[in-house]
Amino acid sequence: MPTIESNARTAEAEATACAVCPHPWAAHDRIAMRFCTATTTENHSRGCVCTTGG
Repeated sequence: MPTIESNARTAEAEATACAVCPHPWAAHDRIAMRFCTATTTENHSRGCVCTTGG
């Protein structure tokens, strides 16, 4: 059973915005996570690859 603390962390992760695209970090799949992380760390300016649409 999830604890209140883990539920709070999950809610916080869902509310965390991505620094690269307009989608919440929790909406990223593995490819989008890698893409957005690389975009940030390598200081690229490029579009979004998220499958969330929008």
